[in-house]
Amino acid sequence: MKKALALLATTFVGILLVGCSNGSSSASSSSSNNNNDYKTEMSKGNKAVNKKDYETAADHFESANEAKNTKKSKASEIQADKLSDAIEDMNDREFSDAKKALTTAKNQTDGNDKMTSHAKKLLSQVKTIIRRRSDYNTNIKTAKELIKSNNNDQARTLLEQVTKADGIKGKYYSDIYKKAKKLLDTLPASSVTAENNTTDNNSSNDSADASNDSNSNGSSDDSNNPAAKGDFDIESKELNGKTITDSDIAKARQDLTDQGVKNVAAWSDNDIVRAIKNAAADGRSTIKPSDAQVK
Repeated sequence: MKKALALLATTFVGILLVGCSNGSSSASSSSSNNNNDYKTEMSKGNKAVNKKDYETAADHFESANEAKNTKKSKASEIQADKLSDAIEDMNDREFSDAKKALTTAKNQTDGNDKMTSHAKKLLSQVKTIIRRRSDYNTNIKTAKELIKSNNNDQARTLLEQVTKADGIKGKYYSDIYKKAKKLLDTLPASSVTAENNTTDNNSSNDSADASNDSNSNGSSDDSNNPAAKGDFDIESKELNGKTITDSDIAKARQDLTDQGVKNVAAWSDNDIVRAIKNAAADGRSTIKPSDAQVK
């Protein structure tokens, strides 16, 4: 009887050992498969990143994360998702949403270095687009106000700045171009030179003497276009470390108009920039006609 019990106990222990051995082997095999799947999916994801195919990359990183949850796979999935969303937002001109998505992708820790770098580049581009669109829309808004007050020539100048801007017909700005062009086409023919032509015709014999008098005493009519005096130096648009924008120029033109200055539309942007800088040097934010003179 004792021998039978001993044999039974030995058999039971053997079964347990075989079961444990099989379980350990199965777990080890599963873990190995997961590691292989993880490496494969991460590799595929990185290859998709190299092609800037972020939607496909996100799918592979998600699969890698399911096989083996790591900080790297999760961070890479988030970055790829955000970059894919941002590019779609940019194509739809949803630039505020694109900026948010790109900021998340750029700041993601434990992510993919190439995606971080591309997110930084796109974020800089989006910020520039947002700023330029704001300036262009400000010009159009100001032009509409000028048209209401019958200042068509000044409105034309602002609208032409928009329609002739670099890249204005591209996919990120074409909607603004169409809006500015439509408004520009409603304006009547320009009358900017009418007053100057009349003056020239009535004083053709005395023009040389008038020029000599102006040169000798330095006096001038502040309402004239400073560029007509031969001043063609290009002014830098930097002022106290900041850029003088198109909207700043538009506001300055309106300031001159409010002061009763004639033919403001004939003034170049260069004249206006100089005036803004001279006014700032004098501690003023509102320009005067004399600010456009070379000092």
